[in-house]
Amino acid sequence: MKQGNGKLLLSNGCYSEIQQLAASFLKSRKCECIPVGSDYTKGNTVSGVLSADHWLERITLNQSVFQSVVLGSNGPGDATFKLDTAKFFSGESSMLAHIHSQSNSVGGRSTVCSCLLLICGLLMLAAMPALGLAAEKLPLEYRWEKGRQYAYRVKIEVNMEDYAETMSGVEQYDVTAAEGNSFSLRCSGNLNSVTKSKSRRPFLPPMRMHRHRSPFAGLSGSIAGAFEQHTLELNRYGEIDTVKGSSLLPHLLGHLSQINLIPLSPEGERTWSESEKSSISVISSSNRIPSPLRGPDIEKTMGAKKTSEYKISKQEGDLVTINVEYSYRTISTIDDSGPEVELTGTGQIQFDQKQGCVKDLSVNYKLIQRSENSTQKIPIMLTSTLLNAEELKEYKADQAALIAKHSAEMQKREEAARFEIPENIDDELKTILTELSTSNLLKRKAALQKLSQVKPAEGNRDISGILIGILESKDITVVQDASRALVVWSTKEDIPAMTGLLKEVNILGQESVMEAILQHKTPEGVTAVAELLKEPIKAHNASKKLIEYGSGAEDAVLKQLDPDQFIVLVNVFRVLKEIGTEKSLKKIEEVNQSTKNNNFRFQAASTVKAIEARLN
Repeated sequence: MKQGNGKLLLSNGCYSEIQQLAASFLKSRKCECIPVGSDYTKGNTVSGVLSADHWLERITLNQSVFQSVVLGSNGPGDATFKLDTAKFFSGESSMLAHIHSQSNSVGGRSTVCSCLLLICGLLMLAAMPALGLAAEKLPLEYRWEKGRQYAYRVKIEVNMEDYAETMSGVEQYDVTAAEGNSFSLRCSGNLNSVTKSKSRRPFLPPMRMHRHRSPFAGLSGSIAGAFEQHTLELNRYGEIDTVKGSSLLPHLLGHLSQINLIPLSPEGERTWSESEKSSISVISSSNRIPSPLRGPDIEKTMGAKKTSEYKISKQEGDLVTINVEYSYRTISTIDDSGPEVELTGTGQIQFDQKQGCVKDLSVNYKLIQRSENSTQKIPIMLTSTLLNAEELKEYKADQAALIAKHSAEMQKREEAARFEIPENIDDELKTILTELSTSNLLKRKAALQKLSQVKPAEGNRDISGILIGILESKDITVVQDASRALVVWSTKEDIPAMTGLLKEVNILGQESVMEAILQHKTPEGVTAVAELLKEPIKAHNASKKLIEYGSGAEDAVLKQLDPDQFIVLVNVFRVLKEIGTEKSLKKIEEVNQSTKNNNFRFQAASTVKAIEARLN
């Protein structure tokens, strides 16, 4: 008897019932029974044949799996067997048998048959524990109770061609109701994004026209969904009944709120799967900003299929390890290359039976988008870990601090809207300021726009003071309108307050605040704007405004010249090429003589050439 390539080979010396018995067992092990001639095993005879009084030479038992069994008999027929069942169960065994049939007597054949029957019986006994373990059910369910809180630290790493993006944060669940087989959750949390370039060159992250850069619909979603209360209703096996609100992630990863709520088997099976029809919509690459209520432009929508397969691989105490395989593929394909869009993933999930929830998970994804000319592959790593009691306490404290900070900012905004209307202004301005003092956002924005369109003979510190107060409140909804109005109404006396604003005002108001400062042509104001050349995000607008200001900003710009700060150097030279004079040429030559920085010398050469060409 010999097994090779997944097949068990029986010699001709066995009865058909022995073959059937062995075949029945081996069929369960996915092997096939084939009779062959007795000379098949020539040269592979196993020594150590014993007398009929010693049927078993030895049986070595290791974790309920036989390592070797050698049987022997004497008389008219003898048999020698050596079974390595440890390898046999892994499908890589070498099962050897040599049967010598010196006589066709009944006794000899009976002895051989008895030996084979015993071997098959031993194999079946050895296999029973493994088969029983595989068949044993293991019921898992979510044991979340009303009033409990759970929080997970989520991290998503996306490896793009030119840069890597890491999204991380905490997803929190508050159990608002739990009765019988169902419970309800209020979900909160978000992920912060950090982008890092893979090259040494300066890198500015792409502007996010949508909530996410993913080119797929259902992931960028309408901004309106972000303001809805996000709740889930589901049963103890993770089957979701109702979803209100949205927490959609980029790259086809689904909802943030559902990452840690994997479906479980209601029957307690060790292997289960989930499949559903879906769709994938490609978002247009147009740079047009989408309407907040309409969402992004959909280029096309394709039918797709989602499949998730789960298999319990290990159990240690209360922790159950589940292997997962995930796929999300479009029905449409690109020639023979594969689906036009597909997301596949494999990973492991640890489920805590005692707590009745996922303890942690780790999944490696690969997102592939194919076209007729190219194939883009994006590796994605997703991990999520349940916070322990101490970590959850610390997270709640941080959240409480953030809420307190937000409340203080909201109070500051409300106070900025409460101001006294000056008496020394005309009735039209009084009406505009009255509208500005309301809590109605649309009226406030309209009032600020009217103030920016007025053309007074000079600024008014009473009105500019109101506008500065609004900008200091960091009300993002009106910052652009208020900063534009400040250009019209600011005075020289406002310079200290406005230079203070430069550090806090966001990108929507930066350019107008710079303009308001520079129009008064004070040295401290010009210096404050020139110092922004050291800040990567604000340097572009500062360069633009300083160039518009002209050579009067030259001294302030030259003060920022630092040969060891490459980014600052580029920004300074960009301005000096446009406004530099003989003074700049002299300063550049002085630094050139004292520095060994080749980057400075290279940038300086092109700057000197541009200044000389402009002056001549």
